[in-house]
Amino acid sequence: MIDLTGKRALVTGGSRGIGAATALLLAQAGADVCIGYRKRKEAANAVVRRIQALGRRASAVAGDLAQRADCDHLIQSATQDMGGLDIFVGNAGTWPSEPVAVDA
Repeated sequence: MIDLTGKRALVTGGSRGIGAATALLLAQAGADVCIGYRKRKEAANAVVRRIQALGRRASAVAGDLAQRADCDHLIQSATQDMGGLDIFVGNAGTWPSEPVAVDA
């Protein structure tokens, strides 16, 4: 595994799925991790607790990344909470739950 001891990461969409798994892997590799989330506060806090159980610093910051002010707040909060940032994982987003049309 890569050694990320002393590195500080921000993972957007970190409250569940791929984002949560990425945040946990970064922490297992030694990084402190801030996760960004939009709605799932309890899920985000659960990921934070799991990261902290690995002996790493962790925080969660709410925001809607479709809003510039929320983006700015997330970066500022993560930078302040972690003492800087070394790694950014842009994972936030959704996949529409509707059929995708393909033209042949």
